[in-house]
Amino acid sequence: MSKGPLCVLLCLLAGAAASAAIRQGEALNKLIFDGNMLRRWAVSTAPSMVAAADLSSRSYSQDGLKESDRISYLPGQPKSVDFDQYGGYVTVDAEKGRALFYYFVEAIGGDPSSKPLLLWLNGGPGCSSLGYGAMEELGPFRVMSDGKTLYLNRFAWNRVANVLFLESPAGVGFSYSNTTADYNLSGDSKTAEDAYVFLVNWMERYPEYKGRNFYIAGESYAGHYVPQLAHTILQRNKQAANRGAINLKGIMIGNAVINDETDARGMYDYFWTHALISDDTIEAIHEYCNFSDDSGDQHEQCQQAIESTQLGNLDIYNIYASLCLSTDTTSTPKNPSVKNFDPCSDAYVNVYLNDPMVQEALHANVTKLKYPWSSCSKANTKATLYGAQPGKTSECKQLHQGIA
Repeated sequence: MSKGPLCVLLCLLAGAAASAAIRQGEALNKLIFDGNMLRRWAVSTAPSMVAAADLSSRSYSQDGLKESDRISYLPGQPKSVDFDQYGGYVTVDAEKGRALFYYFVEAIGGDPSSKPLLLWLNGGPGCSSLGYGAMEELGPFRVMSDGKTLYLNRFAWNRVANVLFLESPAGVGFSYSNTTADYNLSGDSKTAEDAYVFLVNWMERYPEYKGRNFYIAGESYAGHYVPQLAHTILQRNKQAANRGAINLKGIMIGNAVINDETDARGMYDYFWTHALISDDTIEAIHEYCNFSDDSGDQHEQCQQAIESTQLGNLDIYNIYASLCLSTDTTSTPKNPSVKNFDPCSDAYVNVYLNDPMVQEALHANVTKLKYPWSSCSKANTKATLYGAQPGKTSECKQLHQGIA
């Protein structure tokens, strides 16, 4: 087996479509790459762009910060917890006052030193790895329907790894900048650089993880976040002073956003293979639709085929699941089940993470943000999340027209 990084690409469902369900892709569902964005992405991954960035001045003292980040107890958590957990901020640009929030859970069993380190990134773009990754997917806890009580996730990834959840870029979740202009300048290259600076400083705070086997995983728009951060790490590791500082072993991406052509075609193929659209519709899409067309103009028969795709109120992230019909919490928790996912989990997590006692326990929201925590960013503009100029992002009207 090669000693270099191993890329395992899990493309469970390429792309995203507009959906009534509020999932991590709610921002992505309203946007579409155009040719200019794809070209910007290609430029942003060029070695000279990342390697030339002067990030050395953004290394800050981490003395004593690990212990201050230790979480003794999260409100409502079960008593039988046999792992350490931490939460807090890592400054990535002191001059601008930009800091990223993280939640870290060490491996279960009392000996985290024998397990690798894994960074998890949700996509969106602009959606929270804390709210989705940690609280609804692979984290150690799930939130009950009362919005106050936690229960253990028996499929949590910290059974096999030390898992680090990062809210990125600044403006997502509890991550922030004191320079509001930063929110209008977010883009893929800057996101990768900030995540790299975060990791370098985080490993100074947790020196026992220096040199540890390290993996990056994520989903959705992390199809860009993950490989671009990996590329940045590899480029920086080439420099003598940083050699081996981050021992990247592999990346893993699920439901990855790749590019417009692949994502859109894959989405409609998925609908067809799951009997959601007809044979005639998919044949017309294959014959007449050109999803690589920079102009976004489509053949009339392509438009007709897409317009005939009426999915109704369907959660495209879980087509067999029921929908959330009420976002209200319950006074008495419903019987929890990891296996039978509750479609209203978003609402429970939102209530939990906006509880001041929870934020205090997490060491979050220390600057008292002027807006509540939300699963997907409302601070970053739609355009800048893709690294485009404000106002240049196309609304996703043509590809997903007719999909509720």
